[in-house]
Amino acid sequence: MKFVRTLLVGLITSIVIANAGYAGIWQPLFNGENLDGWKVLGSPEWKVEDGAIKVNGVGDQMGWLLTEKSYSDFVFRARFKWSGGNSGIQVRSRVEDGKMIGYQCNLDPGRPTATGSLVEENGRGMLKATKITANKVFKKDQWNTYEITAIGDRIEIKVNGQLMISHNDPKGDKKGIIALQMVTSPESSMEWTDLRILEIPNKQDWVSMFDGKSLTGWKTLGDSIWSIADKTIKGESDKGGYGWLLSEKEYSNFHCSLQFKIASGNSGIQFRSWAVDDMVHGFQADIDPSSDWITGHLYDQSEKGILVKPKFDSSKILDLEGWNTYEITAIGPDVELFINGIKTIEHNDPTRKKGIFAFQIHKGIEMVTYWKDIRIIEF
Repeated sequence: MKFVRTLLVGLITSIVIANAGYAGIWQPLFNGENLDGWKVLGSPEWKVEDGAIKVNGVGDQMGWLLTEKSYSDFVFRARFKWSGGNSGIQVRSRVEDGKMIGYQCNLDPGRPTATGSLVEENGRGMLKATKITANKVFKKDQWNTYEITAIGDRIEIKVNGQLMISHNDPKGDKKGIIALQMVTSPESSMEWTDLRILEIPNKQDWVSMFDGKSLTGWKTLGDSIWSIADKTIKGESDKGGYGWLLSEKEYSNFHCSLQFKIASGNSGIQFRSWAVDDMVHGFQADIDPSSDWITGHLYDQSEKGILVKPKFDSSKILDLEGWNTYEITAIGPDVELFINGIKTIEHNDPTRKKGIFAFQIHKGIEMVTYWKDIRIIEF
């Protein structure tokens, strides 16, 4: 009877989910087709082609693409392709008498330390200059990621996963529009896609899950070796069985972001999971560079197996030589996975609500993984 009851509950849940559709956690700011939700200010021409917002710096007046909605505390992410010119992203801003006023997160790889600096447009000017040169984080004519966290008094900017600045500013506005900038010049050209925002309640901020020095807060399980060097966790095979690095704490509703490096083998990030003897059970955000669908798919380790696959060749979004960003967002029944700024899957499961994190070393494969900058916002 227990099996029948469980089966019926599962069938009813599946029907409800199928009929309800997927609401999502992150709010997309660009639908890939048109500029609905945005308005234009200034001379440059903004258009949508091939799923991207494209702008050229024509005319004689600086241009902006403005959100119609205002935002307060949030994490904003976008992918951009820069060909030339001076650009930026306004946050918590406003327009007065045709002038843009407020925080600008700079974006101009043509100047060594402009990209990732924070200025107040038509206000106090430079607030926090980055010390990291653009050529260390930027790829011209390729897709790059820009992340802005605005929570309370703090503004944080990351480019391609690299922290550019973190600045506390009690004087700045705490709410306003988001706007993309384009300065007029013959060489100015930008593309934007995958613009999204996660609004943060109650001023919850990022918390580090790894102190960069020790495995405090983590424990090992199974056949693997875990070590630390240069603020990075290294996991490698040992004796051929499964190996895990498990968080001691359980998490329920969260947005987690981390950097990883893996050249070959099969690994993954467990979340809302639990350990039984020498095996981990639960959701896994998967990684396998040799497969065209395993990376970025959602697997239910030791339980249901494959849950959701990407609808594209996810191996193409991995950097096999450098660092990659994995984002896991789980709030209520909804789960979303992103790799290097691109959403790979979305899933709804009202039964799986809480559990540990764990990094996996797959059995039967000689492999090495690297993990760093592991941080989380709990809701």
